[in-house]
Amino acid sequence: MKLYLIGEQGVFLHHWQNAFHALYPSTFFSLEELSPEFSGVAFVIDTLLLDSSAWRMTDYPNLKFMVLSGVPDFNQAQFFLQNNAMGYGNAMMHESHLHSAFQTLGEGKVWLYPDFTTLLITQMQVRNAHEETASHRLDVLSPREREVALLLNEGKSHLEISDELQITVRTIKAHSAAIYEKMGVKDRLALSLFLHS
Repeated sequence: MKLYLIGEQGVFLHHWQNAFHALYPSTFFSLEELSPEFSGVAFVIDTLLLDSSAWRMTDYPNLKFMVLSGVPDFNQAQFFLQNNAMGYGNAMMHESHLHSAFQTLGEGKVWLYPDFTTLLITQMQVRNAHEETASHRLDVLSPREREVALLLNEGKSHLEISDELQITVRTIKAHSAAIYEKMGVKDRLALSLFLHS
């Protein structure tokens, strides 16, 4: 399986080249150098992807992308995985992990850095606990008030909620006032803080 390394000249790219020297990888310094005809596994530094809003992994159907970051982040991992990356990890991870990622992606499977997988599971458990707590806190509301409260919590405006639920802005404002009173808060910020505490 062919390996492509894509990153700015520097410590990350040098680390990958040393780890994979026996595989003779093709090295590129920009995303524009890639061809849609390329096939194999591509290790790419996250900063190139974040700096290029027009570039999409889906334009390269025969490449399996492993996104590597100098500072791995849960939200960033989620973003890249939702946008066709098949792996995510630390740009400076041990050589054995780099080889494991290459092999896993070559087999068409998803790969995540082991410590990152643990963090991901922990954050999902915390998020689920917060959602469960928020859900119980909304039990005092009517079904419609609950819908409005969840949309307010997402940061939607009264007009956006009105459009989504197909009721008037005036009705949304009335529901909001009832929600704030029942929850013992004064505004949407306090509601959001209450639901996430």
